[in-house]
Amino acid sequence: MKKFKRIMALVIALAMVLTMMSMTAFAEYTYTPATEYVAGETYYSDQEGTVAEIADAEAFADYEGTLYTRTGEEDPIDEPQEPAVDNTVGSIQLTDEPASFKDSHTYQVYQIFTGTLADGVLSNVKYGANYGSTGSSVPKTELDLVEDARAFAEDLMANNKAKLSGSPVATLTADDFKAENLAPGYYLIVDTVSNGSVDAENLEDGDVFSQYIVQVLGAVTIETKKDVTEGDKKITADDHPTSEDATQNPGISSDGKVDNVSIGDTVTFTITAKVPSHATDYDYYYFIINDTLSPGLTIDLSTLQVKSDLEGKETLATTDYELYVADAIDENNEYKTPSGTNTFEVALLKANTEDFAGKTITVTYKATLNENAVIGGNGNLNTQNVIYSNNPNQDYDGSQDDSNPGKPKSDSTVPVGKTPDSTTQTFTSGIKLQKLDQDGLALNGASFTIEGDSINKVVTNAETFAVANDGEYWKLKTGSYTTEAPVTADTMQVLDGAQQGDDGYVVAEAGYSGDDAITVGGTTYRVVDADGTPTHILIKKNDMLYESTTVKYKKTTTESVQDTTEHISQNLAVNADGTLNLEGLGAGTYTITETVVPQGYTAAAPVEVVITFDNETKAFTATVNGAAVTADATTNLFPMDVINIAGHTLPSTGGIGTTIFYVVGAILVIGAGVVLITRRRMDA
Repeated sequence: MKKFKRIMALVIALAMVLTMMSMTAFAEYTYTPATEYVAGETYYSDQEGTVAEIADAEAFADYEGTLYTRTGEEDPIDEPQEPAVDNTVGSIQLTDEPASFKDSHTYQVYQIFTGTLADGVLSNVKYGANYGSTGSSVPKTELDLVEDARAFAEDLMANNKAKLSGSPVATLTADDFKAENLAPGYYLIVDTVSNGSVDAENLEDGDVFSQYIVQVLGAVTIETKKDVTEGDKKITADDHPTSEDATQNPGISSDGKVDNVSIGDTVTFTITAKVPSHATDYDYYYFIINDTLSPGLTIDLSTLQVKSDLEGKETLATTDYELYVADAIDENNEYKTPSGTNTFEVALLKANTEDFAGKTITVTYKATLNENAVIGGNGNLNTQNVIYSNNPNQDYDGSQDDSNPGKPKSDSTVPVGKTPDSTTQTFTSGIKLQKLDQDGLALNGASFTIEGDSINKVVTNAETFAVANDGEYWKLKTGSYTTEAPVTADTMQVLDGAQQGDDGYVVAEAGYSGDDAITVGGTTYRVVDADGTPTHILIKKNDMLYESTTVKYKKTTTESVQDTTEHISQNLAVNADGTLNLEGLGAGTYTITETVVPQGYTAAAPVEVVITFDNETKAFTATVNGAAVTADATTNLFPMDVINIAGHTLPSTGGIGTTIFYVVGAILVIGAGVVLITRRRMDA
């Protein structure tokens, strides 16, 4: 039975009959003893209205006993009246069906009993078109059962559904949710979804089934009572500074769903969740607010507050709800653990009472963006939803988990719904600084500071390299590292066909002996221009740039959080490959200053980086010394080259690539100067 009831989802509407009986009403009379005969008078032998046969004065004089006359007006309803038969037909009109779900619902109308309606009384009751032996009289014992219409319908659908037969006499659809020309009687209305399903699993997120008890003795309008469970989350505050003109940093979006901050900034989140007023129709109502923060946000539990809009209960007592908190943030093991990946849950304990039905629950708390924050991309998500009871015809009482108040037992089969997820996005960005010399080669040994009003902390990535047989890096003589393997001899690489012809590619030509002849591995090649058809590309020997051609290294990256003092960071050293990642920067203007200069080089001038955020596109843009730069597609960091000049040449900053050309077999150094390509040109 319970399994069936779990999958049952219906709205019950029963036409209740108000039984009436015709009653004789007696008027009150005054009886007075008669002393003389009066022709035409009616005499009574007692004071109960018994008429005495007195025809004349002689009969009056001979009567033994006391005769009475009476005064008082004759009661016009002294005799029972025949009831007036009401031959009108009934109709059902549903109202207030939620617009967001109305198209997915239909209501099937089943006729249980029918009869003759007169003066508001249904008599001559027969079994209807969809129940029992159609047309046969209904015994009083069964009629008595419908005095509790809801109980009758629940028992019918749970235990005696086989008694229902035939197609519904009417179907209410989203066009007008109306049925007309219904004979007076008892009707059952079943709320269905997904082509007639009464299974709660087919409800959309946020949807519910309905339950009605109505009287159909004419034209009846029924409110669906389906105010749905609602939940929403918004960002209501953050302490990241906004720009004066709101173009560089617009602050929180107008819908409260998007903001951008720096690591260390605090964000205030507000959840609102409405308990439906129809919660009182349930014997127990589950209402569980779930909240999941991404790893880049750290909640401050001391700031969490649970409130309602009920006067006198603005701040809920801990006896009104149970708080569940993830072990990772519950340092003192004070709370029970929530379900799945939820960060915390708030489970109401009395949601089906008048104190909570129809009320809005508000949960507020603060969280800090931390070193695990996602840079750019889809941002750092914070997601909320509500688990709720969704079938008022289901018995929920008894399904509660006593060890986890406000939640159903783990093996419970009671149907529950879930509202759609409500998600906020908190964004942050970052910079990848590359230290180079005037030839475009990576430099190490430098340190920098970063300064700006929008900075509280800086996340840096410290890289270390250790010798390892399975390493992926080789060490260059400049002290930096590269993933490009050394080339120990000139080699020709066959083009794969996808590469385009360009000046400097070569073709194999046996016996060629021109001035631009190139011989590699015993094969002679000539250089072709862009109009030619290349077949090979020259990879020039470059092992002289490596400390070793056999020793490999493995890189280890350690992320660390650096505090700032008055919005200025500590000295931050570049890695061995000359890089320095500065992560967790919200929109703002930043100045990056070289504080330690590699030996033998002149310090570069300070660099200004302006980072701007757009709430509509949910994206950052940036300029370096006024020139626009594009974020790396993988790391979402904005690139920035800082160039040192050897000797006493004036310093410069900019973004030249790491490219070196050698003449006659000109070598193009790709990346860190590992892959060398000879480029030569000949006249056509």
